[in-house]
Amino acid sequence: MRISEVWKTAFKAIGKNKRRSFLTMIGLIIGVSAVITVFSIGRAFEEYVSEFMGLNQVENKLSFDFSPKSENFTENGLNGFTEEDINRIESLPGVQSANYYIDQKYAAPNFSDIESSEQSAFFKLLKKTGTKTIYGRSIQESDYYNENPVVVINQKTAKAINKEVPESIIGQSIRLGGHLFEVVGIMKNREHGTILSTPENNVIAEIPKKAYEHYFKGTDYNSIDVKLRSGVKVKRVSQSIENNLKKYGTWKKLGSYKNQNSAMKKMVDQLRMILTGITLLVSVIGGISLFISGIGVMNMIYISVSERTKEIGVRRAMGGTKGNIMMQFLLEGITLTLFGGMIGFLVSILLGYVASSFTPLTVRPDSFTIGLAFGLSVVIGIVFSWLPAKSAAKKDIVTLLR
Repeated sequence: MRISEVWKTAFKAIGKNKRRSFLTMIGLIIGVSAVITVFSIGRAFEEYVSEFMGLNQVENKLSFDFSPKSENFTENGLNGFTEEDINRIESLPGVQSANYYIDQKYAAPNFSDIESSEQSAFFKLLKKTGTKTIYGRSIQESDYYNENPVVVINQKTAKAINKEVPESIIGQSIRLGGHLFEVVGIMKNREHGTILSTPENNVIAEIPKKAYEHYFKGTDYNSIDVKLRSGVKVKRVSQSIENNLKKYGTWKKLGSYKNQNSAMKKMVDQLRMILTGITLLVSVIGGISLFISGIGVMNMIYISVSERTKEIGVRRAMGGTKGNIMMQFLLEGITLTLFGGMIGFLVSILLGYVASSFTPLTVRPDSFTIGLAFGLSVVIGIVFSWLPAKSAAKKDIVTLLR
């Protein structure tokens, strides 16, 4: 017997008992919509917490340090990372950029135009065009080559200097560590991870690298931050950079290059694992309702088998095999669960939009969720229809026709 004919028979059987089929599907609709909604909310919560804690900002950034074997290394004015090292790293596949960062404390004596409490911040030293500004202009390559004493500051710093009209300070000079720098632009504040952050998140000013070196002598560059391209495998690129430094690093014989992200990466992975575990746990709890709805499907197929005993006997007497009988009832169960799954998925989308409206979460169905909805429907149809279908196929023909 053709599958198409068996499926038509399954549709007719479901249609004969519309009320019973509908009541059975209600359980499936509730079960599927509950699992999909809970799973979608769980994933949305995971993404929200990841962004709130700054996990996404950490994942595509690496930090490398150079540890000299002798203290004379820094005293002689040598830098752990040279321009050649930076250029080699930037040429590696998956690397977007590499920059020096100087970690300093900025108080009134150093950043004399800001009357605020001491703060930990970073100056980003640039060789090329800087961050896009909202007022004024960015740092240009010409500023780097000409050692121009210019600076681009963020909005927070600008407001600390002039609360009333922050943009009015463009073109004026401010003191950085006792040296005058002209403010040429104001950029947006960097986004901060609430718990985890990188030097990039704490940049408050951008300065031409050569100008910084000219006015602030004795600066050593023993650490760099590497920004990776989106979609790359962080572990592979990290290993590639580390191998490159160990093999071609300018001072490889005078010290060691180390990746400072291993501990941070482990912590990020652990936090993500916890969030994923919470999502799965809540989804399993929601799956209990799906299991109960599956029992309802099994009960319906058992009733259908008992009511259609003569029909099964006639089909067997006319040459129908046990496989045909079993396939018929299996397809009835799968068809029923697919309909319930489709409706349940639509209900879960509606619930997701409602949840998004009343919470900060963005609950949206994705391809995995769609596959999960239909996959669960098929699995329930097969698992909970198997035993009733098998019992129908095993019945003796003589007994069925009596």
